[in-house]
Amino acid sequence: MDMSETERVLSRIAETDIRALESDGAICLRNMFSEKWRALIAGGIARDLAHPGPYARTQSDPDDPGFFFTDYYAWRHTPELERFARESPGAAIAAKLTRSAQINYFFDGVFVKNPGTTKKTNWHQDQVYYNVDGNQIVVLWIPIDPVTTETCLSFVRASHRWGKNFIPVLIKDSRVPEGLGPEYVPAPDVEAERENYDILTWDMKPGDCIAFHPMMLHGAAGNSLKIQRRALQTTWLGDDCVYAVRPVEVEPRIEGRPFKAGERLTDESIFPKVWPRAV
Repeated sequence: MDMSETERVLSRIAETDIRALESDGAICLRNMFSEKWRALIAGGIARDLAHPGPYARTQSDPDDPGFFFTDYYAWRHTPELERFARESPGAAIAAKLTRSAQINYFFDGVFVKNPGTTKKTNWHQDQVYYNVDGNQIVVLWIPIDPVTTETCLSFVRASHRWGKNFIPVLIKDSRVPEGLGPEYVPAPDVEAERENYDILTWDMKPGDCIAFHPMMLHGAAGNSLKIQRRALQTTWLGDDCVYAVRPVEVEPRIEGRPFKAGERLTDESIFPKVWPRAV
């Protein structure tokens, strides 16, 4: 990515967008990723579907008329997605949104829902699933197919500021990890009482993305459209992100070497430094 592209993308993010992300916890950014990057993501998702990694899961049930696939850390074995992590505008976007001087790449998630998929994504927070503490962390959810408010991720506005850790429930079989302490509480049944919550969701075109804080309570319906819903979810670590000990099993795990509680997550052999870019 040349600097002119970086400047063009960053010029589309206003201070009001950053403040909205800080207060509301999720924003939709329009026209962030060009056809070049969307094609790269599409190729990477296709490759990952054909050659999935160790975190790959078919999340849909056997009787589901559709197909719901997820995979984590796909960038580690998928050249297209590694290139996206290192060279796309994502790192610059993350730096501006988190007001960080440096961005290290954490992991990605591939999400594919075929037409007719009924499996829902439970309402959950992301950050309780992995060993990271910090506020300067952002997730970019990048669909490469059109989505509607019915098939888009939905968020409870400002729920990242509630100060609550909701019990993690894995998508497959709705399994709850063992060893949870009293600091984890059940998530509210947002789906049953949507009218009682201030829900953020959007119609989106390819090139748009959602930026959100990983402590946001969010979920998604199945795919009622006649097209696939393919998306790449990327997580970027800013200046205050450190290793956190979790009392339960986590997914995805931080692997490579032991980390100490409170250690900065800047080991480039595990978390590539993607911003500022090397000259």
